[in-house]
Amino acid sequence: MPAKTLFLATALLCSAPLAGWGAAGHEAAAAAALNDLPPGPAAWFAGQESVLRDHANDPDHWKHTDPLERPRHYLECEPYGGPARVPLDEDAARAMLGPALFQASGQLPWAILARVRGLARAFASGDPAQAALAAAILSHYVADLCVPLHTTVDRHGDRSGQHGVHKRWEVGLLDVIMDGEGWLPEVRPATLGPDPLGAPWAWLRDSFSLVPGVLSDDLAAQRADPGGFGEAYWQAFGQSQIPHVKEQLTLAGQRTARMILLAWTRAGSPAAPHN
Repeated sequence: MPAKTLFLATALLCSAPLAGWGAAGHEAAAAAALNDLPPGPAAWFAGQESVLRDHANDPDHWKHTDPLERPRHYLECEPYGGPARVPLDEDAARAMLGPALFQASGQLPWAILARVRGLARAFASGDPAQAALAAAILSHYVADLCVPLHTTVDRHGDRSGQHGVHKRWEVGLLDVIMDGEGWLPEVRPATLGPDPLGAPWAWLRDSFSLVPGVLSDDLAAQRADPGGFGEAYWQAFGQSQIPHVKEQLTLAGQRTARMILLAWTRAGSPAAPHN
């Protein structure tokens, strides 16, 4: 591993807590979404690419001023008895857990659908700048749902004794990839597919299924480097988990594009206004 890349990864262990994919990851997911769109909705974002890049991280900043924002970035499946038992209906989920536990356990899938509705309104308004901003915000929540540790009560590894594994996976390994390889998410054209409104719950199940592997590979990497989180740790963790990081960030772009396509369709598939 190059010395610069190792320094960047190791420095994360001493930095302030980060959320989601970090700035670079969320920007990459938003940019990938534009590449995955079909021509109709893609035309709305011509010349607006910087809006998506510059605002893809806005929801993380809102956590500092809005006490209700943080739970919109995750959903802990265990209080429901697993991801397959999480209701699609928000009121049903609240009734299942009770208001306090529902709030504490997160609302990420419903946050995504709320942003789809907001983007549909932006398309209907005929304002490309408003649509670009709404798409940027939507991309953030979709990308968060592609992070395995956003779906479990052990989101930061505290319960398993692996504090910081969240950051090591979604930011540390991504820095290794992007700095060491110059990697970008692959292009995967988006389609609506079956049941697009239920898609976030399918993504929830997919991400949750990756949690055991993330935790076990982190422990194995720590055993490979008993002296700390040095080169041996990052090589071992990267060998097992970098393919998953690449896949999940690629999916974040494709899934964001799918939700943009859903919003555009719900708005009546409007043609992009002439500049």
